[in-house]
Amino acid sequence: MLDLAKIKLIAQSYSPQELFAALVWQRRFNEFDGEEVITDLAKNSSLWASFMFTKPIFAPDENGLSFSGVIDTLLAMANYRPMPEN
Repeated sequence: MLDLAKIKLIAQSYSPQELFAALVWQRRFNEFDGEEVITDLAKNSSLWASFMFTKPIFAPDENGLSFSGVIDTLLAMANYRPMPEN
């Protein structure tokens, strides 16, 4: 069951980028280690203004790119459950 008070507190306490970083932090698959990725991003913050884990999709917009895949990426990360080692 969802704890709405907890969700409200989290939403008010953290930026969308921090929430996304928390999802990335939890992920580990193949050679991808989310904790290492976020740690490296934090150590090298002078090299980036922000980050987004998605692939741009061509769309006929002003810049020729659309980030409509962000929702799909977030959903996949939120629903990911690691497979048992054996």
